[in-house]
Amino acid sequence: DQLTTTNMRLGAFNVFKGARFMQSGFRFIAVLAYVVIAGCAGEKSVPRDSAVVTISAYGPDLFGQHAHGVGGRLDVLESSEGTTQLSYPPMDLRSCNQSKTDCSLGLGVVDGTAKVISSSAAGAKVAINLNYKVGRSYSINAYGYQSKQEIPSDVKALHANQIISKTIDVAYGEVLHMSLAYGVDVTVCAQKHYAGQLMPDRSACKGY
Repeated sequence: DQLTTTNMRLGAFNVFKGARFMQSGFRFIAVLAYVVIAGCAGEKSVPRDSAVVTISAYGPDLFGQHAHGVGGRLDVLESSEGTTQLSYPPMDLRSCNQSKTDCSLGLGVVDGTAKVISSSAAGAKVAINLNYKVGRSYSINAYGYQSKQEIPSDVKALHANQIISKTIDVAYGEVLHMSLAYGVDVTVCAQKHYAGQLMPDRSACKGY
C-alpha cells in the first residue's frame, strides 16, 4: 500500500545516503578535529568581563530517539571584532499527513551572522541575521571536497525560505527559542566570560 511504499522509499534513501556520505563524513570529522584543536590552542583569557552567546540550530528527531536531530551550536564572542559567521549542517526534514500515508521530505539549511552588541551585569544584547532554506537538494564545496545530498525525484520535496533579522536582549542563563518551519529549533543562550578566565561558564547553556 502507499504507506509501505513510502517507508520503503525512505529506507532506501537513508541507506543510500549513509553509504554515500560515510567517506565524506570521516573527512569532515578529521577536518573538524583539526579546527577544534587549533581553536583550543588559540584560547586566551579576556582582559575584562564579557559575554559569550551560544546560538544553536537543530532539526527534529524524525525517529523519536533523541532530544533533537541534526544540527549544531556556535559561539558568538563579545570580544570578537565584526560579525561572526554562522553555518549549520543540513537537516533532514519530513512532513506527513495525519494518517502518515503521504510524506514529503526536505533538506533544511540555516546560516547567517551574529554579533554581540553590548553586555551588562545581567545579560547581553545580540544582533542576529539568519537565512533558513528548505529544498530538494544541498551541496557544499569545502577544503577541496564536494558533497551533495538530494531527495529522490520520486519523493515529494518540502520547500521554505525564511529570514530572521532581529536584536535580542538575553539574560545570562536564559534560553530563548525561535521555531522555524518543519520543526527546526533555533536557540539563543548567553554566558558570562569573567576577566582572566580561559573559558566562560557553560553550565548555563548546557544541552543547547
